[in-house]
Amino acid sequence: MNRGTLALAIAFSAGLLACSSGAGNDGTSNPGGLGGTGAVVDTGGVVGAGGGGSQATSCDTCSAGLVCERYPPAVCADPNWAEWPVPNSQVDVITGAPNLESYTDNGDGTVTDNVTGLMWQQAVPATKYIWADAVAYCPTLTLAGHSEWRLPSVIELSSIVDLGQSYPSINPTYFPSTPSDSFWSASPFAGSWSDAWLVHFDDGYSSFFGVSSVGLVRCVR
Repeated sequence: MNRGTLALAIAFSAGLLACSSGAGNDGTSNPGGLGGTGAVVDTGGVVGAGGGGSQATSCDTCSAGLVCERYPPAVCADPNWAEWPVPNSQVDVITGAPNLESYTDNGDGTVTDNVTGLMWQQAVPATKYIWADAVAYCPTLTLAGHSEWRLPSVIELSSIVDLGQSYPSINPTYFPSTPSDSFWSASPFAGSWSDAWLVHFDDGYSSFFGVSSVGLVRCVR
């Protein structure tokens, strides 16, 4: 399964599960049977970055709820939506998936995804946070001269999953020493503020857990 399929599955699971009567802790997303690469999909919301997916013409000034998405041309966009091509691992590209993953180690503690244009915190703090503290942590980070860090949406965080790897399921060259553990996203579970989405970097899958659970954090800008 390529990451385009996985991203769509997470998004649609978020919406479909919200319509069920049994929303609760530890529900796992179902990535099967959904195709697509880079489609525009809604994840059900991102704390601190709401909005309706509208875009401005540049990243000079972004309105509240929008962030700078650097995929050319750079625009202010809603991170709840995948507004860039979804990168895929080598094993997926060999079987026909587009958009081979490509990264640049900036040599300053950050990594740039050359497909999505997102810049990532390379090393992650050892501390595990409950969800509210994870959301609050990233805006306090100053790294490589940048201070506009934030917790990624579940779509953004899933974009660096490498399904050709496991334990951890991420490119080890550009993200060394990544724990095979669960990382919080900024995306609440659709229809419930008591649960939010995590991405598990042991096997690359995503699930929702109670916001009082703890997880690791990797910030994005």
